[in-house]
Amino acid sequence: MSNTLKRTRIALLTGLTLSATLLAPLATAEVSGAITVTNDYRFRGVSQSAADPALQGNIDWSHDSGFFVGAWASTIDFDEPEYNGPDVEIDLYAGYYGEINDDTSYDLTLYRYNYPGESDFDYLEVSAGIDFSGFRAAYWFTNDYSGSDLDLHYTEINYGWEFAENWSLDLHYGYNFGDAIDDGEGFDSYSDYSIGVSTEVSGFAISVAYLDTDIDGDNEVSSDLYKNTGTLLASVSYAF
Repeated sequence: MSNTLKRTRIALLTGLTLSATLLAPLATAEVSGAITVTNDYRFRGVSQSAADPALQGNIDWSHDSGFFVGAWASTIDFDEPEYNGPDVEIDLYAGYYGEINDDTSYDLTLYRYNYPGESDFDYLEVSAGIDFSGFRAAYWFTNDYSGSDLDLHYTEINYGWEFAENWSLDLHYGYNFGDAIDDGEGFDSYSDYSIGVSTEVSGFAISVAYLDTDIDGDNEVSSDLYKNTGTLLASVSYAF
């Protein structure tokens, strides 16, 4: 779940179709999208594609007033022995983006995570974020994580620094906590973090990062389904 439209995930989200009739009167509106290939779909440090490559995409509609809607999709792999899990995740979202001044902006977003074929996993989440001079801080909350009827909180801080023309150093730290990950044996939170570089070549956005979590002991997964140990994450995106 990447960031390129200054509204966190909005640059990598897919699935919404708007007719020409609907768009005709909206002279101040914009439609954009992207297709992405990554070697592993990590969500807050945990693999959603069994540590295998994933194909992702998005389409977004935004208006000069600050309102936006969109959708994002990715291939996933939740299969286990004797269980054929969903193969696709489709996320719908809507929100508002505003600018306080030239250096500071904020966004409020409602997400709906959908797992075709396994609707029990579907859930809603809200987020609030603020961007300031290359920094981004955000808070996410759901009271029904993955259909569990349990709450999950996520806070994150990110920093992007353009150290050379068309090259950026990307830093990320996230903290997960809540009843949804409380195993009753002392594990009720974890951190995920990454450091990487990104650039653009001939219209393609390229990102390479090292990502890891502080999960250890019995909760550490070093391969395949829900892998949460360190990995080199690479992705290539094309925006349209």
